[in-house]
Amino acid sequence: MIVDKLWAMYRSEPDLQIGELARVSAPTLLMLGEHDLVTVEHAEEMQRALPDAKPLVVPEATHGSPMEKPDVVNRAVLEFLAG
Repeated sequence: MIVDKLWAMYRSEPDLQIGELARVSAPTLLMLGEHDLVTVEHAEEMQRALPDAKPLVVPEATHGSPMEKPDVVNRAVLEFLAG
């Protein structure tokens, strides 16, 4: 069943150590929802590890923020890509 496969993937991927993020050389938009499964503390740890990260917490959103708050997410992505 697809749901079982998704939960298995969520439990095992991505299989990255936080220190590996230091190898990312591209600017990174680090986005999470205010009510995301990813905690703010974990996002802050990822931000410290990424050399050029810009954080964005989407208010009143979950991990599905692109579908829940498309105007906020789209504007943030376009601004990020514009530099």
